[in-house]
Amino acid sequence: MKAFKIIIIVTLSLSFGSLTSLSQFKKYGGKKKLEKMRSFVQSMDYQGWYFSPGITLTPKMNIFKYEPTLTANGLTAVNLQQQSKVGLYLEVGRYNLLSTTKLISYIDYGIAYKMLRAGQTYDLEQNGVSIGTSYTQSFQSHAGLAHFNANNVLAINKNIFFQNTLGANVDYQFSQKIESTDNTGFTESYQENPSKLVAQLHYKFGIGVRIGKQLYAIPSVEVPLLNGWQWENGRSTFGAFNSRYRPVVISIRFAWLTTPDCPRVWDNDSSTENGGGM
Repeated sequence: MKAFKIIIIVTLSLSFGSLTSLSQFKKYGGKKKLEKMRSFVQSMDYQGWYFSPGITLTPKMNIFKYEPTLTANGLTAVNLQQQSKVGLYLEVGRYNLLSTTKLISYIDYGIAYKMLRAGQTYDLEQNGVSIGTSYTQSFQSHAGLAHFNANNVLAINKNIFFQNTLGANVDYQFSQKIESTDNTGFTESYQENPSKLVAQLHYKFGIGVRIGKQLYAIPSVEVPLLNGWQWENGRSTFGAFNSRYRPVVISIRFAWLTTPDCPRVWDNDSSTENGGGM
């Protein structure tokens, strides 16, 4: 529950900032400010590196209704409590700037390490009589992944922008640890263990802030939109034990801009190859 509240607070804060800045963008000459971003970026190299440390959470957040199986071999689970836990996330990759005016502002691609941690607890009854309390289950995985993203940027000026991202990730969980303190027949109600191979579409929202002369920090929240593999009828969560969890990534991307050895010169003629930059 605490993790869910954290996600709601972070998402609402980022969304409020986005709406406020969009209003300011329109009210206080956004087009002129966009030119400041364009003139700043077009003199830079169009490719560079980024690094993103962060955390993962595994809240409930089911879009599709999920009814867990709570009876097996004459045993019934009561007081089922799903637990979101914090894991580590580390990402590194390359970006390629495309445009300051078109739908896709830049693309990026890279690799990452993702740890997911989750759990649940329940009590057991047989014929309405309690036979055990606080059975505990825990799930932990370590994965290597590759990702690709297409990003749209709304620049307020060269110092701050808002970013919406659609992307895809393919994860391989090279380690899974699945434990339960329940040794009764109720364990037959558990779902199959999560697939070690995962392919997903995801959405990410972030706010970019220039924190150095050519360095940007982009705090962001990423949520899965659709499981491609393992396909589960349009779901974007993963199942373990009697629960389903949504893997959320909260990270801060640090992206470096660099200056080319030979400065670009623009002739301000949009019909020519170097006539307007980005």
